[in-house]
Amino acid sequence: MSPIAGAGHGGDEEEVVPQLARFLKTHAWLVGGRDDVVIEAVHRHRVALREVLAAVGCVLSVEPDLVRVHNPAPPLAARIPEGDSPRGVWFWLTVSALESLPPRVRLGQVAAAARAAAAETEYSVTQSGAELAAFAAALRRLCDCGLLEELEGRVEALLEGEADPPVLLKVHHARLVHVLPRGVPVDECGQWSTDPAEDPEGWLADLPRPADPGVRVCAMLADQAVVHVCDLDEDELRWLSDKGPVHGAEVAAAFDLALEHRLEGAAFVMPQESYDERVSGRFRFPNRRRSSAGTVRHAALLLVDALTAEGERGGALAPGVGWCGASKSWVVRRLGEMAVQHPWWSKDLRADLPRLADDVRGVLEPEADLLRVVGGYEDWWWLSPAAARWTVLPEEQPVPGIGVKESVR
Repeated sequence: MSPIAGAGHGGDEEEVVPQLARFLKTHAWLVGGRDDVVIEAVHRHRVALREVLAAVGCVLSVEPDLVRVHNPAPPLAARIPEGDSPRGVWFWLTVSALESLPPRVRLGQVAAAARAAAAETEYSVTQSGAELAAFAAALRRLCDCGLLEELEGRVEALLEGEADPPVLLKVHHARLVHVLPRGVPVDECGQWSTDPAEDPEGWLADLPRPADPGVRVCAMLADQAVVHVCDLDEDELRWLSDKGPVHGAEVAAAFDLALEHRLEGAAFVMPQESYDERVSGRFRFPNRRRSSAGTVRHAALLLVDALTAEGERGGALAPGVGWCGASKSWVVRRLGEMAVQHPWWSKDLRADLPRLADDVRGVLEPEADLLRVVGGYEDWWWLSPAAARWTVLPEEQPVPGIGVKESVR
């Protein structure tokens, strides 16, 4: 069944378009044979959808068997993860190799071509278990995007260690042009002006961004759990202060969301009863009623309380006004005290508090964007004042809006 109510029944445009728009923000690739009902709905409402998505900096491509949403480049204030993602590396290595492969190809041929591409870029190939898992995850992502199609077998057969697993794939060459972001700058020879492998931050910085500060802010609101004022430039701050309360609310309403505007920043939120992870994204911050979500998320919630109550406010390294900070050693110590109080927590994590701290960071920093870690003699953990928004979540209170962003832009 389609997650879009009324999508396959010609539903009312005012009702269907916001749901479709939210769905497309978290499902940037729709392919024929798998998403036919939603693709049909997108075709029917494409004019209205293009207008709604343009307000958050997105470009909508609609073809008979493909719908692709090109999200805007991340803001200049976006934090680039340290180190390479093996899954991301193998995704792009495989994409570069697919163009030269025939439409029907065996998995072993795809793997050999990707490894050859790795050799050309001097990327080390070990064929270790971790590398094979990253490669298989990248291949699964390619299948999810509709660039590869499994005709026989599954790409996870790569993990079984065979040189040529009995897996037959179809390469959709025409869809490869939709992988790269729109407007990637190139030189007079048609080459990228900045090599993303050598200078990923420079490559991202060179990508075109919306000229209108309002579109840039709304794009951040649509992609992030919260937009912090400390990450905005002067034009964006002025827009958020002057026009944001009205125009931002109008954009939010087009997605059936509401704008929450506070001193520390802003967010798009949705009513609890309308939350659907198939439409709105997978990440959902835990609350006190969901301790069963697991050790890490429960610990993250309790750490929010502890840092808010006991953390150092302000300071030269604080990202902005009102952020609460503490050293990592303090964090580990407090998690140890919590572990004593909650014996139901994972035994392995209670015995390895630094690992638990790293896992908690993985929830609060990249997913929720409520934590910034500043290095130095000792790492300092800075908690956003917006974290208070998630400490207690009554049944009637809204939850974060559009959710996780698409990993392939």
